[in-house]
Amino acid sequence: MYESILVALDGSTLAERVLPAVEPLADKFSSTLTLLRAVDSPLEIAALTTINAPVGVPAPVAAIDPEQLIEAELETADEYLERIAAPLRARGLTVRLETPQEHAAAAILEAANRLGVGLIAMTTHGRGGLTRMVFGSTADSVLRHAPCPVLMVLVHDRQRR
Repeated sequence: MYESILVALDGSTLAERVLPAVEPLADKFSSTLTLLRAVDSPLEIAALTTINAPVGVPAPVAAIDPEQLIEAELETADEYLERIAAPLRARGLTVRLETPQEHAAAAILEAANRLGVGLIAMTTHGRGGLTRMVFGSTADSVLRHAPCPVLMVLVHDRQRR
């Protein structure tokens, strides 16, 4: 039923709160877990290095090489996923890691389709209204376009309570 489960993470402890819901499923169905953390694409990083110029002033040549930023972000994402995967593997679970370079929702949906997963698991902050309209909702996009069931775990950070 759930031979493969895609777990979407963003590097936060809030996103990790999906793991207690996923681990029993992976145990019961002998699922392969794919932990995914999307990182900024090269185009997004290049844009961020040049958008801070004042209006009317030519954009400076980036002082930081975008390739170095990309490599650092990928390394950080890989280390993060390895840290999350270690205790899961110690429990005997099969864990794969993915760090695609694209927007989170697109990365999750692409991986779900490519891997043929039976379930996508992720957290949602449950934001609505203007906040959701301005920042968008990765969870909403995944839920609307997923090729399989989606397990959403609602989380709140302490500052929002």
